[in-house]
Amino acid sequence: MIIDYPILTLIVFLPALGAMLCYVTGSPGAARGVALATSLVVLGLATLLLSGFLWPDAIVLSKVTTPGSHTYFAVEKSPWVPTLNVNYFFGADELSVILVFLNALLTPLALAISWDEHTRVPEFFAMFLFMETTISGVFLSLDLFQFLVFWEVGLVPMYFLIAVWGGPRRRYAAIKFFLYTFLASLPLLVAVFAFYFYSSPHTFDMTAIIASVPVPPGAVADLAFVGLLIAFGTKLPTWPLHTWLPDAHVEAPTGGSVILAGVLLKLGGYGLIRFNVQMLPTAAVDLYWLLALVGIISILYGALVCIAQDDLKRLVAFSSVSHMGFVTLGIAAGVYGFSAGGGYGRGAVLGFSGAIFQMFAHGLVSAALFMVAGSLGHKIGTRNISDLGGIAKKAPRFATFMMVSFLASLGLPGLVGFVAEFSVFVGVYAAFGLLVFVPILTVVFTAAYYIWAMQRAIFGPLNPKWETMPDLHRFEVAPLAVLTLAFAVFGIVPILLLDFLSTWSQGILGGL
Repeated sequence: MIIDYPILTLIVFLPALGAMLCYVTGSPGAARGVALATSLVVLGLATLLLSGFLWPDAIVLSKVTTPGSHTYFAVEKSPWVPTLNVNYFFGADELSVILVFLNALLTPLALAISWDEHTRVPEFFAMFLFMETTISGVFLSLDLFQFLVFWEVGLVPMYFLIAVWGGPRRRYAAIKFFLYTFLASLPLLVAVFAFYFYSSPHTFDMTAIIASVPVPPGAVADLAFVGLLIAFGTKLPTWPLHTWLPDAHVEAPTGGSVILAGVLLKLGGYGLIRFNVQMLPTAAVDLYWLLALVGIISILYGALVCIAQDDLKRLVAFSSVSHMGFVTLGIAAGVYGFSAGGGYGRGAVLGFSGAIFQMFAHGLVSAALFMVAGSLGHKIGTRNISDLGGIAKKAPRFATFMMVSFLASLGLPGLVGFVAEFSVFVGVYAAFGLLVFVPILTVVFTAAYYIWAMQRAIFGPLNPKWETMPDLHRFEVAPLAVLTLAFAVFGIVPILLLDFLSTWSQGILGGL
């Protein structure tokens, strides 16, 4: 099968078209149907795109190889603002395709878990589709100006989801989210113009910048690296730029938390690899230790703070800080281990590809965790672990999905989280030796806070207050069942993704 139509344009802009149709219908039922149908079509296209990477002989994508030997697939390019050398430029590679697929998978699941929303329904479902457009636009843009447009516009739908459909402190949380992420974009803007003015001829073409590395080694490159770390570290988020995240998650509606944790945070990890490593390779080699430092602190800090949490959503939010620390640590291990040469190379490649796989794994697991937490709050009016007890007797489906999601997050072998974390551990050991015991220690903390939460919440004697607690509805079971299946598939057969991710990572690290 040869794909000879603009598949990337369809993936990016079909959700925006669906969002406008949701507005036009004005009917809650029609808006739900349009939103779900649109997101499923986009999921089909994203699956087809991913299949072109998994089985290139069966599904043929057009490809372009740049002078730096980087290959981009299904490329679409045409002039946009010729006087500034700005282009409409989409292209997919191994890094972007896995995240585009994740975005396309989680959007219909977030819509499904939000099926009983009754407040301003057309606008609610339209916001999810607009957000899907902006996120896919970021992952697929190969023009820096176009990248910035999607990056900044993406703040708007999430702001409204929190501010309009969120909890009691929704406005505070929405403003905090917007200010943090907007102000963090300023160093990104400065870095983009640095890339533009240092390139010759001046260009916003990301493929040309990656191939030529126009910013000279030294102070300028190092400053750009730190600025980009602030920009993308805030979105990831990494310590100490994470403080907006717990408030945003606690107040966001359940579907909003699914997209926020499952996909929006991955924009930060994507940016670190695409900009900090690919566009500033010398600075990455010089400052790998900074990535490793914030990664280790984030892993430990997030895990320790989780132990003190009572609100289930806050617990999952701080666990995201810890798990995203594996991303920065894996990137640092890959950069240092491969640049050091010798026998470290293969382990470093696995650590680097493991960081990418961790983004994918965390997207699946965190989505399920927030679905569980949100459903619990809707059913009984509280998410406080101390108020629960014995609810497995009344809600066995809820208890089952909660246990599976917790076990996937703490890294149980056979589930997707184990593969991601183990890959990062191998990379960290190859690069930094016995330092690997620091992140391994957090596995103990992670198991402690998850198992303790399960023991208090769903086992033991039943709290009399929950005698009439309802179990999960069908519209809640369906997305959780899909995610549980994904935990097992990508946990048992991780080679589906790790194979081409490792090949791509070796090519990127080899350029250092």
